[in-house]
Amino acid sequence: MFKKVLFSSLILFFMTACSQVNDTDIQAKAFSQLDHKQAVLQGHKWYKNDQGIVVRVHPDKVTATFANGKQADVAIPEDKFLLSIAPWITYTHPCGNHVPTGCTGELIGEEMHMSAVDVETGEELMNQMVTLQHDGFIDFWVPRNRKLEFTFHHGDKNGVWREAKEVLTTNLNSRTCITTMQLVAMNETTPTVTHQEASAHHKHH
Repeated sequence: MFKKVLFSSLILFFMTACSQVNDTDIQAKAFSQLDHKQAVLQGHKWYKNDQGIVVRVHPDKVTATFANGKQADVAIPEDKFLLSIAPWITYTHPCGNHVPTGCTGELIGEEMHMSAVDVETGEELMNQMVTLQHDGFIDFWVPRNRKLEFTFHHGDKNGVWREAKEVLTTNLNSRTCITTMQLVAMNETTPTVTHQEASAHHKHH
């Protein structure tokens, strides 16, 4: 009787293990068939998941690593680069390559104005209102091999305006996770953001 129970338990264990392996294989295959933007969005859907899935954004690819060690990659086009930025006031964390399944910024859901200018050409790529994502970051798909000056302005409930400014590169050795942009008080004066800019509210996902 004991042997039958033990045998049945082993069969159940191996069936469960095989099922988990098959599920992982299916997930990995499905991930590898996504494009670069869809891969990052899937990473957001797996934010703080309980399946042990980790998605990491490198300069040239998005990688998903599963609990059993299986890995799936999605290439990022040679002319594209992801900058995931978490402006902060009081706390941050060191980071190089963004992990949308785990990285968390301070100012979740906060609205602010931002702009991005190519330092070498003077071209303004973006000038708009944004809302930080569920993880306190905001993702920007920008051109590869550029040097871009990002500026954020944020006003709190007490009327204090803060600014963060940093020149970011988008090369193969650049960071995709930007956690170094601290919002510093501007002597409690309102920054130069026109009504037209402020009304052009656009949320990134």
